[in-house]
Amino acid sequence: MKLRFWALGFTGWMLGACGVEEPARPRAVLIGVDSADWMLIDQLVSAGDMPHLAGLQERGVRGELQTLTDIPLSPVVWTSVATGKVPVKHGVTWFLVDEPDGTRVPVRSTNRRAEALWTILDREGKSACSVGWWATYPAEALENGLIVSDAMGFHGFGSSARGMSDDGKVSPAGLYPEIDALMPTEQQIGSRFVQRFVDISDADFAVERFDPARSGARNPLNPMHLFQQYAVTAQGYTAIAEKVLGENGFDLFLVYYEQTDSFSHLFMKYDKPKLPWVDRRGVERYSRTVREWYRYQDELLGRLLAKIDLETTAVFVVSDHGFKTGDRRIRSEKTVDAQKAHLDHETDGIFLAAGPGIRRGARVTGATVLDGAPTLLHYLDVPVGKDMDGRVLTEALEPALMQSRPIRYVATHESRGQAAEATLAKQGGSNDWEDGLRALGYMGAASEGEPEESDLKGEGEPAGSHSSPEIHNNLGRMHLGRGEIDQALAEFRKALALDPNSADALLAIGSVFQARGQVDLATYQFERALAVDPNSIGALAQLAGMKRDAGDLVEAARLYREALALNDASPGLYVGFGDVLQRSGELPSAEAVLRRALELDPDNAIAHYNLGVTYEKMGRSDEAVEMYEQSLELGADHSHAAFAMNNLGAIHRDRGDPERALTLFEGAAKRFPKHIESRFNAAMIHLTASRFGKVISLLEEAAAVDPSHELVHQQLGLTYLFADRTEDAYRPLLLVRRRYPANWRATVGLAVVQAARRETADAKLLLKEAVSLGGADARAFAARFPRVSAWVEAAADQSATSSR
Repeated sequence: MKLRFWALGFTGWMLGACGVEEPARPRAVLIGVDSADWMLIDQLVSAGDMPHLAGLQERGVRGELQTLTDIPLSPVVWTSVATGKVPVKHGVTWFLVDEPDGTRVPVRSTNRRAEALWTILDREGKSACSVGWWATYPAEALENGLIVSDAMGFHGFGSSARGMSDDGKVSPAGLYPEIDALMPTEQQIGSRFVQRFVDISDADFAVERFDPARSGARNPLNPMHLFQQYAVTAQGYTAIAEKVLGENGFDLFLVYYEQTDSFSHLFMKYDKPKLPWVDRRGVERYSRTVREWYRYQDELLGRLLAKIDLETTAVFVVSDHGFKTGDRRIRSEKTVDAQKAHLDHETDGIFLAAGPGIRRGARVTGATVLDGAPTLLHYLDVPVGKDMDGRVLTEALEPALMQSRPIRYVATHESRGQAAEATLAKQGGSNDWEDGLRALGYMGAASEGEPEESDLKGEGEPAGSHSSPEIHNNLGRMHLGRGEIDQALAEFRKALALDPNSADALLAIGSVFQARGQVDLATYQFERALAVDPNSIGALAQLAGMKRDAGDLVEAARLYREALALNDASPGLYVGFGDVLQRSGELPSAEAVLRRALELDPDNAIAHYNLGVTYEKMGRSDEAVEMYEQSLELGADHSHAAFAMNNLGAIHRDRGDPERALTLFEGAAKRFPKHIESRFNAAMIHLTASRFGKVISLLEEAAAVDPSHELVHQQLGLTYLFADRTEDAYRPLLLVRRRYPANWRATVGLAVVQAARRETADAKLLLKEAVSLGGADARAFAARFPRVSAWVEAAADQSATSSR
């Protein structure tokens, strides 16, 4: 049976499949394997268990692919892979959107605000086919291509859009019956196949499996139901890919496999070696599941490669992130624990390419998930959009190819009107997605003025399109992370308009006010969120943080305890609670709480930092150094990294190693321009060597950051004096005296300035005041300045007389 494209007007590009087109025309296949991780792959390849992937490695290029940092959710990242753009540009930031009838459906192709590879190629007169890619329902109409949307199969944790209208599942719609015939049903997954992956008896599988004849409802917490769904999706997409690759000459073919991620979330905890908290029965049943699925995924890859000529077609295999294995696995006793699912991920996924024009034996470094689309466009001889956030991975391509085909650019490929929704019949809703995500904890996660009706749509979002509060909340968070506060607030208000009782939207609005320094307004929004939902863990945590920052450590600790009583598996709550405990001086308790945070999230850089502070306060400096260094290894730019570098520098300074300390202080100052303490500490080391120019430069930078910082301005003024820049010293010293009248050092400095100006009477009065404030310390300090040293004893006598 052939896919009958001829009946739909595709004869032009089908001629290429019959051998008419030029042999040099580049073609590519992109295979997305969610969560594939090099560490596990390399072990299996070494054992000879993934021969097809090993073969691609031998003739191609490999590397790591760094994931997104803002919202690393599957539909978000894979849309970035397909568009080359960050989520704030492409608009897909969540799993679900709302229907007018109150049901929730998977995020749609119409929610995407940016052109994807298949639409770009179609406009360029090339052909593309996509199978199972995230956020492709309803399938977009292409002049020269085929879209088999993700509504044909199941996503992770029982999520599915299979209940949606068949009309939108495939484009051209007339091909749906042929495509659907290639998708098996869950009943086709029998015990013999399952037993390859799971140690389960025929009798147990008969009881636990999904059988629509016995129970109409799928259970998103039943591992066997999920296994059946994952298996039929992988098998169906592979069968479709085999059929299409065997019969049609697409310029770009894309297929997406989510199952490696889903199986890893479910069963990696049972992999060997056994973790102490994992039940033995689970290990006995599922210890080989993940690795065996990797082997099976390689078999599916082999079936695709059998339909591809690597002499004429390049194959790219990518993953959106990796997955933690071995001792790096997080602690989780639940069968399915989606609340911590993102903590299972490694930041680096895989990149592998082989075929004509691909370098052999090379290694790609520094690549991200944003680089896939620009690289494929260039490989297919299509201009790259300058507004894409990724780059062409030139190091993956043969120099001869780059020489013969220089990178071409266009300003943008965007012309996305997104009118497809208006021309499609209304698609039926399905609550399978919502039920699955709610069961797993995704649903219900973490204002002034009412928005206009026009404000309820995102930028580029058409009338009648579907959205959800989560989409706008997540977009707002990304804007907030980019410092785009007004745009963030607009998105959060849209979320609140869609759901006036959204505690998440209220929390987000509060975070905007907090970013603006409007503490009272922020607190009000956090309290509103708690009033809307008294069990809002986010509201409790935010209020706890506000109380901590205000110095009310008792109330902060109480709020963190309330939040932990609702969710004792959140590493963030333990980090905040541990911080409060160490500030309160409850150091052993702080250590225990922060250790628990690291048990749940071994890569939590702030937990390592706070534990370092705790150890330093306990006098355990070696352990403090270890924690600070691990904190920096995990993220050299995280919110506490400057403090970690500064504290490390202080420890080395106190241990008698000023040069190493200076390297850390100056490194922190350079990387974090607004971190005052590191500049001040670096300046003090330079001061001991009388490097006044360095001292002044650092302190002037610090003074620009904080125009009223007492110690910075005091030391800046005094250093001007040491450098014989007496007039420059006057302003910072006068500022300190005005703001901090008890600061006798600044007053001594002003006395020196007045003496240099020959204002003797004023100088003596200032010196008397300083000695009255600082006593013997002030006398000793003033004696260091020749201009006033002769008056010190007289000033002391006058001060003593005045005090009597």
